[in-house]
Parts: sequence; C-alpha cells; structure tokens
Amino acid sequence: LQHFMEDPIVQALLATHPSLGRILRPLHTMLGLRYPAIIKRPKKHTSSTKPRPKRPRKPKRHPSFMDQYKINPDGSIDFTPEQLHDILGPPPPPVPPWHQPFIPSFNVKKMWRKGP
Repeated sequence: LQHFMEDPIVQALLATHPSLGRILRPLHTMLGLRYPAIIKRPKKHTSSTKPRPKRPRKPKRHPSFMDQYKINPDGSIDFTPEQLHDILGPPPPPVPPWHQPFIPSFNVKKMWRKGP
C-alpha cells in the first residue's frame, strides 16, 4: 500500500480527487500505517465560523389560563358545553340505522344451554 501511494499517477489522481482519500484512510488504519499527507483530512477552522444565534424563548403562560376551567380534586377537568364545542367542534351527524352494527336480539347463553 505504501508503494501504491508513492506512485505519481496515484498522487496526481488524489490531488485532483481528494474524496478518494476517504476510501484509502480506513485501509491505512486497518494495516496500522500512518496517513500520507495527501489523504489526511483537512483541518477545521473553528475561528471563522460564527456562533449560532440563540432561539427566542416561548412566552410564559399567564397564570389565569387555567382559571377558565373547573378542576376537580382528582385532577379531572369539567368543561362547559360551550368549551367542549370550542375544543371539539360541532357534534357529528346522527348515524342512520342501516350503518349501525348488527346486534342479535336473541340470548346466546340460552341457545347453548339446551345443546345443539
């Protein structure tokens, strides 16, 4: 691998296509060889990058937000019909009888008690 890397054709190829170093770096690592200068990763310039601007904070909720709801001792909330209408929207239209699921009118337990 070292002789391959010293070949002028390979060095010219790596000079024109530095991304090929990404393939050769793991080979050098597996064989325990040091990277030649031509395939070393470029150093990052941290001083030229600007710090990210801070995110604007979310506004705090007003303490009177929960005053509009009635909170029970167990932690549940009782809504008024107007509040439910605002949250859920109008109620759905009624379901016609032919769209309702079929529920048999006979008692299944009585049928099986007599036997087949």
